[in-house]
Amino acid sequence: MSDGKNTSILRIENLRAFYTSKHGLVRAVNDVTFEIKEGEAVGLFGESGAGKTSVALSILGIFDRMSRYYASTSGDKENQQLWALRDKAKKKGFASAEMDIELPGVEGHIWFRGNDLVALDEKEYRKIRGNEITYVPQGTAKSLNPYSKIGPQIAEALWTHDEDSVFWEREVARLVLETLDLVELADPDIRKNMKPSQFSMGEDQRILIAMAIITNPVLMIADEPTTAVDVGVQRRVLDAIMLVRDELKIAFLIISNDQGVIAQTCDSVAVMSAGRIMEFGDVKTVLINPGHPFTRALIMSNPSMELIRKIKEKGLRIRGIPGKPPDMTNLPPGCPFSPRCDYAQDICREQIPKYRQVEPGHWIFCHRYEELPKF
Repeated sequence: MSDGKNTSILRIENLRAFYTSKHGLVRAVNDVTFEIKEGEAVGLFGESGAGKTSVALSILGIFDRMSRYYASTSGDKENQQLWALRDKAKKKGFASAEMDIELPGVEGHIWFRGNDLVALDEKEYRKIRGNEITYVPQGTAKSLNPYSKIGPQIAEALWTHDEDSVFWEREVARLVLETLDLVELADPDIRKNMKPSQFSMGEDQRILIAMAIITNPVLMIADEPTTAVDVGVQRRVLDAIMLVRDELKIAFLIISNDQGVIAQTCDSVAVMSAGRIMEFGDVKTVLINPGHPFTRALIMSNPSMELIRKIKEKGLRIRGIPGKPPDMTNLPPGCPFSPRCDYAQDICREQIPKYRQVEPGHWIFCHRYEELPKF
């Protein structure tokens, strides 16, 4: 699917994003590194609670604000003190490691077109968020204004970022129609004047995609774009995403726990568990010949027909992932998957693995990758 370009649009380096809770500090994203190249679609794939959406919120620059808001309304003084300490550290330019305490908030680097987004203030971020980087949130029920027609809602992104007043109303109206047509919403000239309640869930999702692309972004993030829709609707939503990608040549970050969605839409995939990337690589390599035990277990819990044949040929059995995901406020000392891993040894339980490149473009977070039986 890739257009062959190697320019990095987004590079995340050692990203961590922690938030406070009544049970302690939640390590939602923990030392995550990957990149998205120009025109490339990268998938974030993993079980619920792995930290996928927290990565997206960190890229959008809203993770800290949301986390801080919930801490302020919780009434928990310890959490509020942690955020106060976080503010003091930020003023001094210190990270958690230099303060010798784990603190909430986003740390690390998010390089976007040469700028580190983590270092931007809110005013600078607003020029990028919703303009150069756009977001299609999970679910549609609360994402559209039920009292407003969809045409003005789609146009709002253009007006919001039109600081130099370069757009005319007639031009915006034309762009709205062209965008709705691109995502294959029937009769856009009529239906732009309708309200969200008059559309199906699949049509709502395509309207959100239209809202995300009208500014002609560089990167679009789609969070679980096919959640709670049937197979037929899912196919139309995915077709809309692929049409947008082919026409506009923008990069995508697609978040999903459905390997079929990842396989159909992505060039590369990052497999997440417990806030970390367990495996990253070409989508065919990772989904057909997974190297990490977690990736293998995740895929085998819901395999494709091709994979079922492969599993039977090797004498393996289809099974779910054993046990429960770890408590994100109290992670095990070594690899977070070690309590559920069939191949875990003492080193896995005691030491955090290195996230390393085992082949060109193929990264693994595992001590024992070279010793594991081939899948």
